[in-house]
Amino acid sequence: MGKLFWKFFFGFWLCLILAAGATGAVLYLLREKPHSTDLAEGPRAQFLLETAQEIIEGKGPKALERVLVKGRSRTGQTMPIFAVSQDGKELLGRGIPDNINERIKNLGTEKSDEDGIIQVTAVDGSQWVLFIPKPPRVPQKRIHKDPEKALEPPLPPFPTLGVVVAMLASVLFAGGLAYNFSSPLRKLKRAFEQAGRGELGIRIAPDSPRKDEMGELLSGFDAMAEQIERHIKQHQTLLHDVSHELRSPLARLNMATGLARQSPANLEKSLSRIELEAERLDRLIGELLNLSRLETGINSGSFSTHNVIDLLNAVIDDAQFEAQNCNRRVVVNCALQKWLSRCDPEALQGAFENLLRNALRYTPEGSAVTVDCYPDNQQRLQIHIRDEGPGVPADAIDKLFTPFFKIGPLAGNGLGLAIVKKTVEVHKGTLEATNLQPHGLKISLSLPKLS
Repeated sequence: MGKLFWKFFFGFWLCLILAAGATGAVLYLLREKPHSTDLAEGPRAQFLLETAQEIIEGKGPKALERVLVKGRSRTGQTMPIFAVSQDGKELLGRGIPDNINERIKNLGTEKSDEDGIIQVTAVDGSQWVLFIPKPPRVPQKRIHKDPEKALEPPLPPFPTLGVVVAMLASVLFAGGLAYNFSSPLRKLKRAFEQAGRGELGIRIAPDSPRKDEMGELLSGFDAMAEQIERHIKQHQTLLHDVSHELRSPLARLNMATGLARQSPANLEKSLSRIELEAERLDRLIGELLNLSRLETGINSGSFSTHNVIDLLNAVIDDAQFEAQNCNRRVVVNCALQKWLSRCDPEALQGAFENLLRNALRYTPEGSAVTVDCYPDNQQRLQIHIRDEGPGVPADAIDKLFTPFFKIGPLAGNGLGLAIVKKTVEVHKGTLEATNLQPHGLKISLSLPKLS
């Protein structure tokens, strides 16, 4: 057990002991005062005596007698209130214990200084004494050497069993609570140790049925570990793909250099090849740097307010000009004139350009790329770019925005759509691809409005 368990355990246990002690103290203070062994003097007895006093003083002894008789007929038991007149007779004719009778005779003298007996003057001027005797104790057979001590009431037994049961219950309760709190934290500690050793596949929430804040903490660790594991795998895959993509142009560069040395007559051709491969490497490295910048996040402090429609229209104008030279068209359905948003204009415009160029590359000659732009009910800008190409295989559409994913003979280096995806996410937007029927691909882009 760790330190936290014992802190919880002793904390809960101390609270239970203090609560039990406070409850016992309150009950002790409210108990009937043991000043007398023959009279009831607690709060309840005092209340009954004061009630009887008010009845005699206000309505007389007969009224009190009627109240006592009515209570006996209703419950079958006589109320324990005794009323003794000045000539020594009890109101209902009940016998008076000798020890109490002696105390009644001593009223008004120096010998009687105990509470529990009330002298009352009735409405008719008669004198009465009110008291409530304690119920007789069940005698216990004990042998005393001292005859005077034999007359004393026996002391109540010490509640040993009750104390033992209470202590055991408090220990079990405090231990259960402490374990309930410390157990998931120990699991979390072990999971962090495993994650620190590189075992990111560890999951602890499925083993815990908890649905409270502790369960949410365990689920949060699982989500964190899953996200870190996914990012590490993505970076490992990216490193592998980058190495592969760089190896091909470097191999062609070495081949062109070797041909130039072996055949000086083909020097110009070899130099052109070297220049082409160098441009490809430069473009690939530039896109990798751009993707890395998006992975780490664009500084939102560099964002400024721009009209997204103007950025989109500028890209559409360039795309329409290029489409005319390759027997294709760009159809625009956009009635909006203004949609303000905080963004990086170069990054967002580059994403629009990449999507439109891809659509023009895959749509057949004589067909059109359609751009739909409108606001939805959630006050977000929806931009749909549709081509009439062959589309993407169903099992590959989820990988379309993955770095270095390529499909078809017209594919580039596989970084363009990954950069678009990251750009849209940085701008708090969404991007998804959907195959159209009977053919074609639709890219759906959603951007928030300036709030």
